[in-house]
Amino acid sequence: MQSRKPQEKSAAAISQKPRELGKVTKIALSSLLILAFATPTASLASTSSIEAKRLDTPYHGQLPSEQVLSGQTKLENEISNETLGFGWAVPIDGPLSLASKVSQTINQRSQHKFATQSKQITQPQKELTGSICSADPYAHVSNQLDKLLETALERDENTKAIDMKVAHYRKKSQIVIAQGKDALDYMIPYRGFGPSAEAGDIILGEKLKLKSRASAEFARQKNIDETHLKVTTCMFQVAMGLGMADTQRGDEIVASGMQSLKELVGDEQADATMKMLAQFKDNFSVPDAVYEQKVWDVSQKQIKRNQIFQASLEEDPVVKEIKKRVHKYNQKSRLSMVTSQVVQTGLSVAALTPSFIGPGAKVALLTYVMATGGPESCKLLKELYLDKRFESRCKVIGEEAHMAIDNYQIALMTRNPVLLACSESLLGQMIGELGVKEIMGTALLSERKHAPGA
Repeated sequence: MQSRKPQEKSAAAISQKPRELGKVTKIALSSLLILAFATPTASLASTSSIEAKRLDTPYHGQLPSEQVLSGQTKLENEISNETLGFGWAVPIDGPLSLASKVSQTINQRSQHKFATQSKQITQPQKELTGSICSADPYAHVSNQLDKLLETALERDENTKAIDMKVAHYRKKSQIVIAQGKDALDYMIPYRGFGPSAEAGDIILGEKLKLKSRASAEFARQKNIDETHLKVTTCMFQVAMGLGMADTQRGDEIVASGMQSLKELVGDEQADATMKMLAQFKDNFSVPDAVYEQKVWDVSQKQIKRNQIFQASLEEDPVVKEIKKRVHKYNQKSRLSMVTSQVVQTGLSVAALTPSFIGPGAKVALLTYVMATGGPESCKLLKELYLDKRFESRCKVIGEEAHMAIDNYQIALMTRNPVLLACSESLLGQMIGELGVKEIMGTALLSERKHAPGA
């Protein structure tokens, strides 16, 4: 018993040493944590209120007061400038710019932070205001063309009748009635030769009866396209006369164009168009180098016209809508094509059986056909109307591209600044500023020094 007591005492003494070491470790860790909270450290992402705002809002331009810190080195400043050099960029203070310098910049950053706070307290804050201005160089002509088109359509009695028909056939009740007629014609072909006769009228353009939504929308599209082409032609007529060096011949051309324009849009809008074009005559300056460029040959002219036509066709919203509707018919998966063939064939064969299966199969076939868009004869008629809409739009785009190219070249040859500005504006409306520069080589209206009123 006596020999065990010294052993127990030595074991207790040994076990107390780790406890003492643990206490020391805890004290050291707590002191380090206190120091860590007391001293501002460098973080991987900035957490100040100013930098939090930068992350929440888009960035436009450089912010020197936030970008240049007192503790940054030259390399860090270059990295920050490179980060903030692009619009809509999110400034990030990441490990690549700060982690290698953490130990050197802790005290400097804390001093800078306290100095900035003291300045904000003593100095009143200034409210920064700004604005973004985006001017369309072709807005003068394009906006006036839109006004002329709108006025011409409002004055046209045929337009009002067509619009009423379109609104009528777009009602939900009329859509249901049209689907019911299609289903009845599929079960009992009461229309006879009607669909094929209507298709012939659509192809030749001999008759246009507004008896469906597709026919009314085609009539409306055709009317708008033809009116736009008439208005554009009248504007170019007036522009040519205003900019001619021969004032006597120019007055005759202007009078002819104004008379046609007044018949379409009335005196008020015609006079407004005249004033707008007169601004180009007084303020639009064309460098002599533009007039002295070589005349395009037939091949170059045709290439430019095709480029304008294709570029405008790809971006035209009406063409996109028509293509989207046609793609519902011709862009079907292989599975849906095979399924329609199998289902319609099977149900058609089953409908011939004399038992009760025949009527049931007929009803099932009708349900399937109407669920997939209606009978094929009705789909073909709708596609024909969409084809005529596409043709009408392509025609007006081609005519206006040809008009712009021809008059642009005539303006260069006759040194007519008004006709040149009008032609470039029409091209800019069709293909945009970048397209004008790429195809025509120059875009004078996009340069501020050549713009009217600059």
